Amino acid sequence: MKYSLFISDYDGTLGVAPKNNIDEETLEAIKKFTDKGGIFAVCTGRETSSILRILRSYDLDGIVASFQGARITEIKSGKHLFNGGLDKTTALKALDMAKGNGLTPLSYGDNIFYAQELNSYVELYSKAVKIDVVITDIRERVKSQEESVSKICWVGDDTVVKNVEKTLNANNKCPNLMFNSGAECLLEAINPEHAKGNAVRVLAKHYGIPLDQVITVGDSTNDIGLVVGEWHGVAVGDGREELKRVAKEVTVPFNEKPVKHLLEKYCLND
Repeated sequence: MKYSLFISDYDGTLGVAPKNNIDEETLEAIKKFTDKGGIFAVCTGRETSSILRILRSYDLDGIVASFQGARITEIKSGKHLFNGGLDKTTALKALDMAKGNGLTPLSYGDNIFYAQELNSYVELYSKAVKIDVVITDIRERVKSQEESVSKICWVGDDTVVKNVEKTLNANNKCPNLMFNSGAECLLEAINPEHAKGNAVRVLAKHYGIPLDQVITVGDSTNDIGLVVGEWHGVAVGDGREELKRVAKEVTVPFNEKPVKHLLEKYCLND
């Protein structure tokens, strides 16, 4: 097979909220690939417990990168191989930069997330990721954390999200802070050094696989780091135009099973 490590984004690429289902034909293709000795991994912006719950329900093994790559975890054991993200000072700066824009800030714990207030956007987010929410002062929550902050998010009107994303990135002078919108109505603040591109390198090194034997696929702007690199990066056919412009290949749209299509094209037909 041409590629021995296949790394897929989750939402809009492998599955989608709120059902969070992976279709049977794609699962069969993944099994055939791993039975041949290939390594299949997932790299997502989702919180760790959310994506672990999904992947374990399909009895998928291996490693998953969550929080945009800030945390890398063994699926079955739950052991963390990498923990990164924003330092506390930078996370607080991100909160201050986005203050007053009409968006609701979120932060994360284990198996739970925190929101500044309860509203329809927070409720929809909770249903999509299937994680309970606790209402608290997000700035005080971040200040009290001892560990690094995996990421900070905000939810709200999608037009506002897109405008705020552009404004914040245009005014941002901090090299270890980046804002992006990986899903509708969601804004994220992450450390670009611990993002999806870094996760690709960590996974390849962990498995001892050269980068030119790695294929990745995603659908949104938060997947730019996932698809741009020395590896073969692919954009889903109905993904964001910004991603399709920088990908090495544009594949079929989500409803045509892009992961299955790519596995059959590059990994299962030799």
